Amino acid sequence: MKKLLKILLWIAVSLVLVIVLAVILLPVLVDPNDYKDEITQQVYNKTGRTLTIEGDIDLGISLPLSVSLDLGKVELSNAEGFTGKPFARMQSASLFVSIWPLVQENRLDVGEIKLIGMELNLIKNKQGQTNWADLASSSEPTQSNAASGQTTAQTSDSKKTTEMPEINIAGLNISDAQINWFDEQTNEQFNLSKTNINISELVEGKPFKLKLSTHIDSNAPAIKGDFTLSSSPTVSLSQRLFKLPGTLLTLDLTGKMLPGGASKTTLGGDIILDGKAETLDIDKMKFTSYDMAINGVFHADKLNSAPQYNGQISIDKFSPKKLAAALGSALPEMKQAKALDIADAKMTFKGDKNKLNISSLEANLDDISLKGSFAMQNFQAPHYGFDLTLNQLNLDYYALADTVQAAPAPAASTADKSAKKAPAAKPKKSSSAAPIFPVEALRQLNLDGKLTIAQFIAGGAKMSNVVIVLKGKNGIVQLAPLKASLYQGSINLNSRIDVRGNTPKLKITNDLKNVQIGDLLQDTSGSQEFTGTANISSNITTSGNDKDRLVKNTNGSGELLITDGHIKKLDIITTLRKAQALYRGSAAPSSDQEKNTKFSELKGTFNIKNGVLHNNDLASSSPVMKVTGKGYADFPKEYLDYTLNIKLLNSLKIDDKSQGTDFKGKEIPYTIKGKFSQLSEEANISKVLEQEVKKKVEKEINKKLEEQLGEKFKGLLKF
Repeated sequence: MKKLLKILLWIAVSLVLVIVLAVILLPVLVDPNDYKDEITQQVYNKTGRTLTIEGDIDLGISLPLSVSLDLGKVELSNAEGFTGKPFARMQSASLFVSIWPLVQENRLDVGEIKLIGMELNLIKNKQGQTNWADLASSSEPTQSNAASGQTTAQTSDSKKTTEMPEINIAGLNISDAQINWFDEQTNEQFNLSKTNINISELVEGKPFKLKLSTHIDSNAPAIKGDFTLSSSPTVSLSQRLFKLPGTLLTLDLTGKMLPGGASKTTLGGDIILDGKAETLDIDKMKFTSYDMAINGVFHADKLNSAPQYNGQISIDKFSPKKLAAALGSALPEMKQAKALDIADAKMTFKGDKNKLNISSLEANLDDISLKGSFAMQNFQAPHYGFDLTLNQLNLDYYALADTVQAAPAPAASTADKSAKKAPAAKPKKSSSAAPIFPVEALRQLNLDGKLTIAQFIAGGAKMSNVVIVLKGKNGIVQLAPLKASLYQGSINLNSRIDVRGNTPKLKITNDLKNVQIGDLLQDTSGSQEFTGTANISSNITTSGNDKDRLVKNTNGSGELLITDGHIKKLDIITTLRKAQALYRGSAAPSSDQEKNTKFSELKGTFNIKNGVLHNNDLASSSPVMKVTGKGYADFPKEYLDYTLNIKLLNSLKIDDKSQGTDFKGKEIPYTIKGKFSQLSEEANISKVLEQEVKKKVEKEINKKLEEQLGEKFKGLLKF
């Protein structure tokens, strides 16, 4: 036993002596600079490129088993066929490694790594070849080796994890580095210059400081600016754990292509990536850009198998108006100066690779408050679902301001007057053939949603308790139904768009009940030209994808009933009095004698064929008259031809002194016809007056006959 111990002791002493002699004699006897040519030749044999080592190689070995390396200027030539700057070069580099802790404690201690003046030039030539493709191909493993390596990696993954040595690095200092990219096909150029990376002492499982800065210069897109990154990471390779608290990324850019010509963006947060647990957490996340700040938290798990995520996002209050101006696209002036003045939002979300659910959604814009939920499933062929509620939506609040008319031009001088006047430019007409429905998008649309609006205003019209149900699937989109309370009444509308074929098909059913038309018109037009309680139902179909075809292909039917109303523009009584005065050659009656055509009931049915509406059973009654009517409205030609038969129930006389003749019980034809924009009204009372003349002549002749021939000839003559 003693003999064995002596042998082991001598072996240990001998080993120590060998190491000491190696440390003393190796730097003296071996000069690494003597092997420059061999190193260069080996690089050339492997890559076909020339490695140039201009500076000295200083190699040092010290106790206990540590190695230091200082390298001067090094340059690697470009690939064959590429000229100009070398592929890569570096001014100097230094490295210190202590190997003894690796032998003793499975720990590798590395001193500060310094790289100065590193430059990398990446190029794609006009043939589409890159100057690094040869390096990538030379390092690719063969298929068999790759398969073998993959199998080995799979079977020994856990073993590698447990046997991975602890690595401690005293620091990394990369200064004045530069990366250049140039595409000869497109002349696109991208440069990262003045790049500095500073990492403090890097010890397994302990925090260190990280700072990175670089200058960006690009011509496609044309931007310049600075990028910085700072953090206090903790890295544990053995545990596959990466913590980056206090991470802050800043991007400060300028360029014509940027909205507003400049942009400063920051992104910060606390990041934890746990490889073993397969989780990613981002806390205190904050993104700022222009006039907007977004805060949030994010969590993801099962990263390598079936990723799932959840989190919260909130958008601080900001001004959409100011944001648009900062982005270089100022919004048009609106009637309400405070429109789009303030907004904010917040939401909770969760999902995986196939779906996204947004719950607790809250968004505010001025006085509008939106709440609800949104979901999207199957990202490859998305299905959308939503249930949203608005407290109010006043579209008129966001109407554009009226166009300010230009000031009158100053009076022209004599020379200007003598000059030939240039023809005025013709205003451009909007095309009625422009497509209305985005057919392809509607064919792909798959959704099922509901929108509720407590108060809705558009064009002055007011609705409340609005419920809109929207569905879309397999090329059929349905708004079924749209329900709302409307001026003491209600509306129920259903519409269906079928885009499965080449031509979109549209079907609309509408049911309007007990709506006060006068109040509706008062809010929409500022006057009550038509009043009454309306009940209108219709069933309409059409096809096409532009205004003209949709109007021309319209077919359907409907019915209406309006009670206790009046029509100001259809002033039948005044028109009759004027017609009578014109026929008699007397003075026209005063226009203030009658302002309206009142009725207690107005009803009828209609049919539409190829855009032409026909009505043959219009009926109206009032204390003054009974009206029946029939005719048509040609919407493609915008032409109306309608005839009313008016039967007066009372005299046209207002009093004994007023103009007018008693037409009580007489039927008077009343026509309305012409282009929609130039309608004319005419009362044909000539037939009524002719009958009156005949009766008077008959009466006078019979009176004369009676006087001359006696009572037995009374009433003999009749016309």
